[in-house]
Amino acid sequence: MVYVSSILTNLTNKNNMYKDNIVQDFSEEAWLSFHQGEINDDDDFYNFKHEWIDNKVIYTHEAKEICDKLNYDVFQEHDIFGKAKDYSQASFSALYDLLNEDDDVVRWDEMDEVLNEANE
Repeated sequence: MVYVSSILTNLTNKNNMYKDNIVQDFSEEAWLSFHQGEINDDDDFYNFKHEWIDNKVIYTHEAKEICDKLNYDVFQEHDIFGKAKDYSQASFSALYDLLNEDDDVVRWDEMDEVLNEANE
């Protein structure tokens, strides 16, 4: 029984590391785009996020891995996007939720604050 518990803890830790890596990758790329002048307002940030997610879910193998590692039920009905028709759509929803719900992901208001400080 202890062995099973150890395996489950290990899997949970790996999934949490996977989530953290996604959040960190997104945040780093978003800040880079911000500093390069590609993100200047909320609309740019929104477009960047959607393009970033689109690029992550192009290939079925990677989309399936995202669903598996984020424990996303590909058959569930998403509040915004509805029911996914394939792994790509399901993994888009999973990443979208992760990037909107994680406390450590960069948000537009953080970037806007940097812009406001620079303009003062």
